[in-house]
Amino acid sequence: MNLDVHALRTFSQLAHSGAEKAAWSLSELTGMETRVNVTKIELETATDVECEFRDNDFVSVRIGFSGGLDGRTILAFDREAASNVVEAILPGGAGGDELATSGLKEVGNIMLGGFIDGWANHLETSIDITTPTYLDVDSDGPLDGFAVGDRLEGENEHVLVFRNQLETTADAVTFYLYMVPTAGTIETIVDTATDAEEAVPIETLTTFSDMISDGAEQASADISAMTGTQTVVDVSRLSFVPIEGVPMQLDDATRVGVVLEFMGVPSGYIAILFDETSSEQIAAALLPGADAGEAMRQSAIQEIGNIITSGFLDGWANQLETTIEISPPQFVHDLGPAIIDPLATELAQAQDYAFLIDSTIRTDDDEFTCDIYALPNEKELRQALDQLSAHPA
Repeated sequence: MNLDVHALRTFSQLAHSGAEKAAWSLSELTGMETRVNVTKIELETATDVECEFRDNDFVSVRIGFSGGLDGRTILAFDREAASNVVEAILPGGAGGDELATSGLKEVGNIMLGGFIDGWANHLETSIDITTPTYLDVDSDGPLDGFAVGDRLEGENEHVLVFRNQLETTADAVTFYLYMVPTAGTIETIVDTATDAEEAVPIETLTTFSDMISDGAEQASADISAMTGTQTVVDVSRLSFVPIEGVPMQLDDATRVGVVLEFMGVPSGYIAILFDETSSEQIAAALLPGADAGEAMRQSAIQEIGNIITSGFLDGWANQLETTIEISPPQFVHDLGPAIIDPLATELAQAQDYAFLIDSTIRTDDDEFTCDIYALPNEKELRQALDQLSAHPA
């Protein structure tokens, strides 16, 4: 199966269309005005998807679909948001487990049905859906029953996930719509939307995704070596998102870190970001016993940011048999979206969509976390993928 930016754009438009239909359905059901914040496509392992639901303690409803398309959709809320939505349709119902579950299944049935209808209308096909299933985070996984044969080919059983973030305007209830189509469904849509001259095998994208994971593991090892604190990679994934939606991937919390430009094939920008508490912890680990002033702490953050970036990108350079150079680290201390927005704006001069690389490294005791966001130039990333296709691992 070959995949290109044209097919990814088609997927993104379909997912956004379906999400808008779902948002309208919720507005009609609850009277809570609902909008679609951002739609993105993520290439990640099935294990990462399962971990995300467990770590966020999502309250979820799942619906399967078949016919013109095959796969599953999942509506996911945090617990407080789920209670607010159930309360809107069943006043007083959020307090009882059975009523709350019933109310959430009704919301899921209407919203996910609307979501799938958006796809069916666009593709002019018929899609059947199952009755909604409430997922208990302790015993049910979002991909339970999703056969290995339905996943993408590759070493780590990747899946293509369509993630839509929606929110109600009045009560600021944020929730997510996930769609995980089978590999056969992806191929069906790809066949109608792919430009053969620009396409790369889906296996090449999964190989690149594995390179990202390897880079994150190396960065994690470098952090551990520098600080003496054991770290692990929490998540590492490749997303495809409209360029204007890139800053929305970060919350409004203040971040401290560095921004660098990398040059080669591919080129682009990378941000190594800590929350404020983590930045203090990392500086203290790098400057033990020192009564460090602001300038010394800033220098320590720049140093570790430079080393993390090198570790993250060196594996790419080795596997692509190329050289990737990095600029001196620029210290940043601002709201997350404000840090990323100038990088996205720079890329927006030449592209409408972005491949966003998102990796999170943390300590087991959550003493500190490190987020890595990389934005490669789309055309040069295609060149890199072509090189992977020509010289597979």
